[in-house]
Amino acid sequence: MRRIFIALKIPEYIRKEIISYRIKAYPGYQNFKWEPINKLHITLKFIGDIKNDTVDKIIDALGFISNYKTLNCSLDKFGFFYWKKEPKILWLGLKANPELNTLVEDINIVLEKVPILKDERNFKAHLTLLRIKQSVQNNFIESFENYKIPEVNFVADEIAVMESKLLPQGSKYKDIKILKLN
Repeated sequence: MRRIFIALKIPEYIRKEIISYRIKAYPGYQNFKWEPINKLHITLKFIGDIKNDTVDKIIDALGFISNYKTLNCSLDKFGFFYWKKEPKILWLGLKANPELNTLVEDINIVLEKVPILKDERNFKAHLTLLRIKQSVQNNFIESFENYKIPEVNFVADEIAVMESKLLPQGSKYKDIKILKLN
């Protein structure tokens, strides 16, 4: 079994910018275990645990991705996902041309034939920066919610089929297949 997801790859220079904004937004950033720079991506579709032979079927089904043009993107704002009124994930939103939502919908449609269940939740383009495991002060939340991200535009041109291995020290990601956008 392999734990698989499909991700929009973010250029390295943008990931470095994101790290700098995170540090500026909250100077006490050292007190947390942040997602490392090499793990920053936009999850387009989480598939989960599947058999090895299904991975090849997924890659074949995603061949249509090369028909898509590169995506114009920009960073949006920091936000939190909450569980029982407690912040559990700090994320950074992404604005992209509408084709990104169409691409996600098309991925869901073609993978239903594999068969992989379609996502029931609406897609929200975001990068997970921190999984919050302890209580945080209001100033932590406010510092991110009030931080204004400068306008940063970039082009995303790679979609990856990725494997996630869960290890005691955290998950480790590996690209299985990179699919280029035109």
